[in-house]
Amino acid sequence: MSPFLAVGLGLYILNLLVGLAAQLRLAHFGIWHHALYLVVSASAVLALALTHDGWLLLTIACLALFPKARPRTWLHPTLGVVGLMGYLMSVGG
Repeated sequence: MSPFLAVGLGLYILNLLVGLAAQLRLAHFGIWHHALYLVVSASAVLALALTHDGWLLLTIACLALFPKARPRTWLHPTLGVVGLMGYLMSVGG
């Protein structure tokens, strides 16, 4: 596995966990969750540019749609899981 893919996947999973904690109201991360989203998005684009793995387009598309998905709606976690599938298909492929 490419180190860029590994770092991107790790950051993505970290942001999913932060989002899940916020969704369950276990913690309030506010600006940190959004800052991590920016880093996750940049790392996904960098991983795509350096690995040329087409499955990352699914992840990047989901990340691009997140600003339209309000927190605590069904679309927000759905985009998170579908975006994770893009990374997992990249790792498995």
